[in-house]
Amino acid sequence: MSNPQRTEPVFDLTETLKNAGACQTIYSFIMPETEAIIDKLLSEDGRPHYHNRYRHAWTSKQDITHEAFFTTWLNWTKEVVGLDTDIFPHSYPTAGASEALREAIYSYGSKARTDGFLPTIHVFEGEYEGFAAYAEAAGIPVQKHNRDTWKNSLSDIGPNDQFYISQPSAIDGNIWQDYDQFADALYAQHPKTQLMVDLTYVGAVWKPFHIAVNRPNVETVFFSLSKPMGVYYHRIGGCFSRNAYPGLFGNKWFKNLFSLALGTELMQSYDVHALAKKYRETAQIPAMKRIQKDLGIDGFTPSDAFLLAYKEMDGLPSSMLEDALIRDSTTTARLCLTPTMAKIAGMT
Repeated sequence: MSNPQRTEPVFDLTETLKNAGACQTIYSFIMPETEAIIDKLLSEDGRPHYHNRYRHAWTSKQDITHEAFFTTWLNWTKEVVGLDTDIFPHSYPTAGASEALREAIYSYGSKARTDGFLPTIHVFEGEYEGFAAYAEAAGIPVQKHNRDTWKNSLSDIGPNDQFYISQPSAIDGNIWQDYDQFADALYAQHPKTQLMVDLTYVGAVWKPFHIAVNRPNVETVFFSLSKPMGVYYHRIGGCFSRNAYPGLFGNKWFKNLFSLALGTELMQSYDVHALAKKYRETAQIPAMKRIQKDLGIDGFTPSDAFLLAYKEMDGLPSSMLEDALIRDSTTTARLCLTPTMAKIAGMT
């Protein structure tokens, strides 16, 4: 439940975290492996391949280059996601997950105007801020729910609504254990409500797990390599959907060929858990311990996603700092460890 006694911090949170090597915003962790693959693709041996990607556009050879990227992603994530392309026949390469999310939300708003219904987008408190930001930019109302009491929220959802969720979750960086139960209950009560699943943290989790996306109410699946591979500014992502997004059709031509090649090479070089498993032990856990000591706080736990640490508040936060780290009206405090992880890995 939310804490009614929370107060606004009277200190500079950003500066306090910066001095301790942490941050609130989730920043990409660029690893030596990331830069090594980039160097390989841009090396003397790789240069002819680099240039050849862009030549002879009039032959339309570039039109299918994203297909190898999607095939690689499907194989890379098969033990975690196992997405069925017969269920999701439409796929689009996008600039990270953000371009696909924005298009999906804008397309939903356009459909609402055409079909004459009032659109509403639902999210959990503390979720990825982009869901609400894109919805509000499109003039679509956003309704937030407490994830701890999600069963009570089902009655507030309409048949034409969309529900956006990240799994693993941006709220705390963890695999949400109630995902299956929530998705089933949502479908049972509101079979026409579309569940939109963001898989941005797939690849950033060190242990085996499974996300069931081949469900009748999952409309679109979004993904990105920004967080698991440290390639935020290369904008490598995409989506799979049941229905076409005409606004993304042009991405067949208008795409970043080097980014797609980089993403493909990274996924072929490291399995879906490899980098997260390595840096959990060598960077995430040591960084969390160092940051807690510098901030004078304790009780945080390494998140499933290797960029984060979290703490569930059983009662009142022990300090203004912990209170300021709580996500929305949740009881979850979250820290991004990237600055200190980068220092530990020698990437500063």
